[in-house]
Amino acid sequence: MRKPMSKLSFLLIPWSGVFAAAFITTVGAVLLANSVLPFFYDGEILAETQRMTPFVTSITAFPFCCFVWAQVRYNILLGLELRNLVERDRLTDVATRDYFFSKLKSRPDSYGVSLMVDIDHFKSVNDTYGHLAGDDVIVAVADVMRDTVRENDIVCRFGGEEFVVFLDRADKAAGAKIAERIRADVAARVTQTGVGPVRVTVSVGGSLKEELENIEQTIQRADEALYQAKSLGRNRTVMDWDKQMAA
Repeated sequence: MRKPMSKLSFLLIPWSGVFAAAFITTVGAVLLANSVLPFFYDGEILAETQRMTPFVTSITAFPFCCFVWAQVRYNILLGLELRNLVERDRLTDVATRDYFFSKLKSRPDSYGVSLMVDIDHFKSVNDTYGHLAGDDVIVAVADVMRDTVRENDIVCRFGGEEFVVFLDRADKAAGAKIAERIRADVAARVTQTGVGPVRVTVSVGGSLKEELENIEQTIQRADEALYQAKSLGRNRTVMDWDKQMAA
């Protein structure tokens, strides 16, 4: 995860906007001085004041603009970091559950395939290798899914070792293909942890989301398909429409 930048690091960044603002401030001060000062001064005092105005303004405008711009950038990036904490899971950097639902509910006309992905026998991974190794496994599985899905798809850590993937505008064939690729890629991957290499598998359940359909209903069907994949021995994919045809 990215760490917030310090205020000092902002001050070390050369911003063209700071120079532009300082230059405009200096020019504006000179023009204002030439327009206003004659009403208050004349002779030597006026000439000296007009000569000093560009110098005084330039040495004060740049630090002031630099300070203001640093504060503005800091506040903007702090806001982005706070939003990132809400939208991105801190361990895996995939979407959070709240962001996933808010995103899908804001697009009720979206359609595609929802996948529920669960790491098989994850409790035994924690018991055997420890929770830090378990975290490494969760990150590795998230990386596989992120590398497998397309740009507009959403990978979400649903809770613990369980993930949800929404394949935007995917049909049944594309959804089944991506689900199987996730399963196969996870099974083939060896995760390097602090206590040695660990291999895991995942079970995947999928369902089709129609336009205007409630996303919770789609996930419920995908979860039922996931339960069947677990019941059939794990390390496999089960699509909800296959269950319906079998019935």
